[in-house]
Amino acid sequence: MSHIRGDLSLLSLAEIVSGAETLGKTGVLRILRDGVEKRFYFQQGGVVFVTSTLAGERFGEFLADIGCLDLVRMQGLVEESRRRGVRFTYDLLAEKVFEKKALETALSQLVVIALAEALSWQSGTIEFGSELPPSILSGPIHIRVEDALARARQAAGI
Repeated sequence: MSHIRGDLSLLSLAEIVSGAETLGKTGVLRILRDGVEKRFYFQQGGVVFVTSTLAGERFGEFLADIGCLDLVRMQGLVEESRRRGVRFTYDLLAEKVFEKKALETALSQLVVIALAEALSWQSGTIEFGSELPPSILSGPIHIRVEDALARARQAAGI
């Protein structure tokens, strides 16, 4: 599973996600459909971050939506993280915006939401590449895939 590319009508998203955990893979799972792109970042089989172009699934916006972080403060922290070249999740911990467990819980919730929505896709493209951006490597959060997948399946009614 060093590089996989295909159509969601032919490949099982759930099997790809499970396989990444089982095989301890590091890389980016990118899925696209109708202009929506989601990326699940894996390190040694666990999800360490997720991004999405879908409103409500962007991490900072999600944190603001669930009342964990003021949107203006979040934007300032994101800009500062980019300027210094450090991970946003590290800054959230370093600035004591979150305790590690609370940040892990919030990111886990977002992974479940993004995965549940994608599990319902009947078409689209999927790609798993082994390159992980340096800004994601060795992040402080590590989400167990099987737990997130089980919750996503339940949320999607699968």
